[in-house]
Amino acid sequence: MLAMRKLSEGPVKITKATVSAAWKRREPGVRLTIRDEACRGLALVVNPNGMAWMFGYRPRGMDPLTGKRPAMREISLGTPEGLSPEDARTAAGRHKSGVKSGEDPAAQRRAARDKAARERATTIERLMDAYAATLPKRGKMRGSGTLSPAVAKAEEQQVRAAVATMKAERMPVAELGASEIRLLLGAEAKRPATARHRFGALSRFLDWCQEEGHIALNPCLAIAKNRKPRPLRARTHHLAPKQLAQLWRAAQDACDNPGAEAELRLEPVQRDLIRLMIAVPCRRGEAAYLEWSHINLKDGLWTMPGRLTKNGDPHCVPLPALALDMLTERHAAAGEPSDGLVFPSPKSGKPIATWSDMKKAMDAASGLTGWRWHDFRRSFVTALAENGVAEAVADALLNHRQSATRGGVLGVYQQARRMPERIVAMRRWSEILSASINGDDAKPGKVVGMDRRAVA
Repeated sequence: MLAMRKLSEGPVKITKATVSAAWKRREPGVRLTIRDEACRGLALVVNPNGMAWMFGYRPRGMDPLTGKRPAMREISLGTPEGLSPEDARTAAGRHKSGVKSGEDPAAQRRAARDKAARERATTIERLMDAYAATLPKRGKMRGSGTLSPAVAKAEEQQVRAAVATMKAERMPVAELGASEIRLLLGAEAKRPATARHRFGALSRFLDWCQEEGHIALNPCLAIAKNRKPRPLRARTHHLAPKQLAQLWRAAQDACDNPGAEAELRLEPVQRDLIRLMIAVPCRRGEAAYLEWSHINLKDGLWTMPGRLTKNGDPHCVPLPALALDMLTERHAAAGEPSDGLVFPSPKSGKPIATWSDMKKAMDAASGLTGWRWHDFRRSFVTALAENGVAEAVADALLNHRQSATRGGVLGVYQQARRMPERIVAMRRWSEILSASINGDDAKPGKVVGMDRRAVA
């Protein structure tokens, strides 16, 4: 590519006729500069494809690096289409006054351009994308390990919902203040649980923005304590063994009801997943992601890896007969695999996630409402307490962290020491649940017979 040849003319008093004539005589490969006589520093630059008014100047003072006067600089004022010669002289005069007072118009424009670029790069919308990419690698708020994919996705959704409520997607994060956050809290005032989740997720996002240097301080900290969403009261609802037995039977009923609507039917794999959660005090994510490699059917033990538990601690659970019989049957029906999901989704083969649909089916089949999946864990610990099982043993079975019983050699020792007690407790739990499933007149300790139907 040939270099542009540069020509210079003037100074002459530039008029509209001068501009028109200059455009007509433009040449390919030539850059013509016509200096204005009426305003020193102003020039009309004519290129093959367009024209522009330029103001050239030398900043005042000395260059601190060289000790010499700064080099000449120039700044674009606009085009002849938008500025007449008189308008161009007026604009150049303003910049000339600024230069005399120590300003550097080119540096100021460059700084403004850089600031705009930074603001575009740090809009909340763009930063949310970057934040979402980091979530799967971020540590859990409780315990060790990283966030599960489901938790990371839920956290991202809460942040985006909070920002959408504030209509702040295109706002530079540095401009987000307490007024926008109060708008969020006001919009969600009638939904305290939603307000709490979204405020918490937004605050964690802004903590990350602060860590990355995009803001000096998290504006959520400026919200007064009495304006922040209050923590929800701990749920105390639990189910009696008879109600758990009712749900146990309902899981089969929902599976045996071909005439019911599709959303009110359970697949056999869903039935077994629900029954495992009734028989074993696990969280639904721990059950859904259960793999055959986690289970020792011979010894009747389920070892959960830390990546699947809420607190990041590996957890070993003795399996009661109700659960062990069902798992043994599933294992045989599946061809005795050594790995893979125990409860794969019938459609996708991935972990089951249709909890809302399963809950509707269970409500319809059992006639029980107002319960949640997590109530199974509260029901378990309540029944054990009523039957004299020590609180520390029940806590160990729930994988709750206790002071001085977790971490290091002491943690390993406590795990081993509690295992015989946990086995006894799970045996007692199996007796309680089996008696309720078989009926009030069943003998304690009798294990309910397994339904030998399809387990796929």
